[in-house]
Amino acid sequence: MSPEGLGFRDNNQNHNPSTKRKYDGGEEEFRFGNKPNGLYPGPDYRGEFLAGTSSPFRRNLSDESRAGKYIRIAGDSVGVIIKHLEVDQNKLKKAFLHFTKVINETEAERNRYLEDGKQGRLQCLACGRSSKDFPDVHALIMHTYNSDNADLNVDHLGLHKALCVLMGWNYSKPPDNAKVYQFLPAEEAAANQDDLIMWPPLVIIHNTVTGKGKDGRMEGLGNKEMDNRIRDLGFASGKSKSLYGRDGHLGITIVKFSGDQLGLKEAVRLAEHFEKEKHGRKAWGCIQPIKIGKDDEKNPNLVKVERNGEKKRILYGYLGMAVDLCTVDFETRKKVSIESQREYKTSK
Repeated sequence: MSPEGLGFRDNNQNHNPSTKRKYDGGEEEFRFGNKPNGLYPGPDYRGEFLAGTSSPFRRNLSDESRAGKYIRIAGDSVGVIIKHLEVDQNKLKKAFLHFTKVINETEAERNRYLEDGKQGRLQCLACGRSSKDFPDVHALIMHTYNSDNADLNVDHLGLHKALCVLMGWNYSKPPDNAKVYQFLPAEEAAANQDDLIMWPPLVIIHNTVTGKGKDGRMEGLGNKEMDNRIRDLGFASGKSKSLYGRDGHLGITIVKFSGDQLGLKEAVRLAEHFEKEKHGRKAWGCIQPIKIGKDDEKNPNLVKVERNGEKKRILYGYLGMAVDLCTVDFETRKKVSIESQREYKTSK
């Protein structure tokens, strides 16, 4: 059990800067050098970072199966155990996507977390009714990551990841009271959120209302008319569904595609079409009217006048994501699941 036997070096002695060790019929080169916090690449662990004798992360080096659980966090030189790697990955993914959907199904539910406990104490969705209350999301995340309930371990870790993605935090860093895990570049946080889409894929189109009918209810573009407009844009495989509320047409139409590679490709292409026309998600967020009314026809962002004098609604559309669950109708919300674009593309 000497330091040398464990793959560590004495910095006060002169050693060959590189050495080779054979294993599994192959040969691997290991370079030794000074590392902070007593961490050195040990030849018996094939280049994995190991904790020094004074580290709280020290493990039994004879347990080869643990080597894969030590990973190096980007920009960090400390070897840590990520609990997500200790469980069945398929079950973890299922739990993560399930809780992502539950959190985003209603705007009120999502805002409870985004307001970080200011709307009332939070409960753990994995524990259910048996869970105690938590004052903020950090306290809840500490609970989900460190839960000692073996039967609900995967559920807790799936919820931990779902909450981190919602808040824009780094789920690959173990949470602690220093809250370093909460610092994640805005681009990465947005990418994590944009990756989670409704499945089968669909595109949400706004500004499809046409005005009030004689009965005072709102009217809008019907399914067949929307199908024709989508086909005119070069998308024949989508199926339109207009959304209605208590006062009639909501001015929202969803275009559903098949749940396969072709359907995803077409949905993404339609969303990109709106984005190129500067009629995507961000554009709609900037100009959407507080209330639909007669003045819409005077708004050049909502209605354009054709050469023949005909007035035509300007459509805005984007790919339906997890955060849009509260936008679609109840039936669609219950039928769709949440899928990762990246994982789906690489798995097919």
